[in-house]
Amino acid sequence: MSAMAMTTSLRATRSLRTGPVACGLRRFSDYIEIARKMKDTPYNPAVEGEVKCPDYVGWDAAVDADFHKLQTGPWKKGGRPYEQICDSALDLVGFTPMVRMSRLAKHLEVDCEILGKCEFFNAGGSVKDRIGKRMIEEAEKSGRIKKGDILIEPTSGNTGIGLCMAAAIKGYRMIICLPMKMSGEKVNTMKTLGAEIIRTPTEAAWNALDSHIYLSARLAKELNGHVLDQYKNAGNPLAHYEGTAEEIIEQTGGKLDYMVMSAGTGGTVTGCALKLKEKIPGIKIVAVDPYGSILAAPDSMNDKSVRTGAGVGTQYQVEGIGYDFIPTVIDKRAIDYWVKTDDDESFAM
Repeated sequence: MSAMAMTTSLRATRSLRTGPVACGLRRFSDYIEIARKMKDTPYNPAVEGEVKCPDYVGWDAAVDADFHKLQTGPWKKGGRPYEQICDSALDLVGFTPMVRMSRLAKHLEVDCEILGKCEFFNAGGSVKDRIGKRMIEEAEKSGRIKKGDILIEPTSGNTGIGLCMAAAIKGYRMIICLPMKMSGEKVNTMKTLGAEIIRTPTEAAWNALDSHIYLSARLAKELNGHVLDQYKNAGNPLAHYEGTAEEIIEQTGGKLDYMVMSAGTGGTVTGCALKLKEKIPGIKIVAVDPYGSILAAPDSMNDKSVRTGAGVGTQYQVEGIGYDFIPTVIDKRAIDYWVKTDDDESFAM
């Protein structure tokens, strides 16, 4: 019996056991006989004066001035390998679906189609799975790391999950340094994937001795480990330039007027923006940055205080976006507009 027939039969079994007639048949044996005669039907789903980046690690594989020299190959059109058994969870990173957000457009009373890219469909649950996979694979190809090495990363959590997943599959010891404000769910996920977690004070500045960035660099030196460094690693924006953006172009047929994306390291928005502007003339890129962060341009937008419904504070609580330094991987020239947001708006999402 085909897998499809078996699935249908099992559904019929549940239906018959609870009383209703399944396909007009009351005897399950009759239904099985019909199911046996069903032809196999393949399943073919539809395809739809700035503060500079810290340099504690001393690794110079940052974004090259000529971005295109860093490309590894042409875009390969395709999709998730639903019709085969995947070799690992890393095969389920990328090729995420898009969805029409019709109710949102109606609620906002805007006469346009709003689309969402469902990055939570990645195996580790976020867009950062793409760079976790890419950075480890690039480091392996260059000979910088080998199975059994210690990998260390400062992160707000999602990049950590992506790295932990890839490290667990490929056989690396993973140490994650992250601020205390990051959610317990992220911590538990990374622990489940075998990572060692070290928490640092949320209020610590990026260049403080107790910051997650400085601690990662110190551990790398003491343990002879490697910091892949999402803030400087070219694999960060390239994962989106060669992957995410190409998917968006394929899924929309290149009919896109604006792309709106929040900014943390800036790798996602930079990689997507550069590719989309090459392929879609006139497209505008909007980046979102929280109050308290200094990423937005012009700098006059960057009020260092944090605005919430409870008043004005000094630390924003939203996770994964905004920084108090400028990561190397962000190219602000590719961004047309910046929008500042606060904790209340972020948490309402």
